[in-house]
Amino acid sequence: EVRRVDDDTRVKMIKDAIAHLDRLIQTESRKRQASFEDIREEVKKSADNMYLTIKEEIDTMAANFRKSLAEMGDTLNNVETNLQNQIAIHNDAIAALRKEALKSLNDLETGIATENAERKKMYDQLNEKVAEGFARISAAI
Repeated sequence: EVRRVDDDTRVKMIKDAIAHLDRLIQTESRKRQASFEDIREEVKKSADNMYLTIKEEIDTMAANFRKSLAEMGDTLNNVETNLQNQIAIHNDAIAALRKEALKSLNDLETGIATENAERKKMYDQLNEKVAEGFARISAAI
């Protein structure tokens, strides 16, 4: 048995169907929007996490670099201090050698002067004896 539907009922059914489709479309649109928002939020969280991870890595690298620079500075300071100490030790050794060399030179000069004085004395005595000998020979002649 076929039931006949009047125009008003048909219009109402069409309007109800359209309203139902509108609700489905809105629901689906809200779901898609919510899904889009979820995806957007996930992407934002992921980007934030990547940013924080990268920032942490950069901060760690920067801290390590600063630490390395400080250690290099300490090492350079130690090397400089060691070099200054070595220079001071060598300068002291050179000064001691110079002092010893000057003392040896003075001793040598003193020794030469003493030797020269003794030689002069010996020559003077020898000349005196030669003169006495000549005087005796002259007196004897």
